[in-house]
Amino acid sequence: MIKKIIILILLVIINNWISGQSLSEFLNQVSGNNPELLACKKLLEARRIEARTGLAPSDPFISAGFMPGNNDAAGNKKTWSVSQSFDFPTKYLLRKKINNSTILLAEQEFNQGMLNILVEAEHTILDLIYNIKTLNILKQRKKGYEKLQSAWKIMLDKAEATIMDYNKIMLELSAINLEITKKEASVEMLKEKACYMGGLDAYIPVTEYPVVSVPDFDNLIIEKSKVHPLFLIPEIEYRISSQELKLIKTHSLPGFQIGYVSEILPGIAYTGPVAGMTIPLWANSNRIKSSSAAADHTAAVRDAVILKLKSQARIDYSNIMALQKSISEISNIIESGGGIKYPDKALSAGEISITTYFMYLEVLYQSEDRLLELENEYHKALATLLDHKLMN
Repeated sequence: MIKKIIILILLVIINNWISGQSLSEFLNQVSGNNPELLACKKLLEARRIEARTGLAPSDPFISAGFMPGNNDAAGNKKTWSVSQSFDFPTKYLLRKKINNSTILLAEQEFNQGMLNILVEAEHTILDLIYNIKTLNILKQRKKGYEKLQSAWKIMLDKAEATIMDYNKIMLELSAINLEITKKEASVEMLKEKACYMGGLDAYIPVTEYPVVSVPDFDNLIIEKSKVHPLFLIPEIEYRISSQELKLIKTHSLPGFQIGYVSEILPGIAYTGPVAGMTIPLWANSNRIKSSSAAADHTAAVRDAVILKLKSQARIDYSNIMALQKSISEISNIIESGGGIKYPDKALSAGEISITTYFMYLEVLYQSEDRLLELENEYHKALATLLDHKLMN
């Protein structure tokens, strides 16, 4: 019994601690506990180890031989040798540079995968905020409909209202109950998704969007170019291609071999060092041209990708500015209309019919719903555009 009480207290403490987290703290939890990221980290370490292979010279070669003579006078000949081959030293230096660049490429590819997961997690929280805000507004509308339904029921009993008007209210109330049920299901689904992405058994009940300012576009592009994996990966791929071209050119340099050899005949032994050199003649034919063409292609791809990324960033930035303007315009219109205060007074005074009243509410609620959608779209677009800040 005591053990259960202690566990319950610990769960309450943990839940309270988690619920007090900010969005950035939640993303830190995702970075450290997300199951997919944990698997990617193990893959990254494996790629780092793999990239460090192939730097050492080839293995030593050891041989031994026993060659009987064709007659007793000739006797038997015995041989043994140990040899080691070496490439020209420049090759080892270039291979090390290529391996280091390969590790950088693997790290940036991991960073891009991490950013994708973090942005998805941030979008999940933003969708959760949107659905919670929408659910709260729907519940407020429901309360208004319930008050209206009670008042109209009294009027119906007194024969001061028609059954058609009363049924109109009941249909609207039924429809909003259905919307509330759908939103509650969406909220629970997003909570579960947040739990999975954070590697936790709890979620962050955020109810307001984070305050994020939109930076100047030119400064934004400079920042993204310096740290964003999508900008860095093409440059690293070009660097690897250039280094491979340099390595191919070193194939025209000679290789070396040194060793120690012994030949033993009856009563005679020859033992001593030997050395050799590989003379490149035709093994490197056309490989330089092929590698040079590949490097040129990589450079062209790099330039095209970076240009496309900048163009897409400008499109996204323009879209965010348009969303910001639309949000401001719709907010001003809704605020200037005074909400449902004036239609409620007009309906109570008998100045408008119930049909006209609901027609006005439909327009008002559509505007409110559109505002909520635009706010959600705006914050998600901004989170995607500023994803490089998650690298910190």
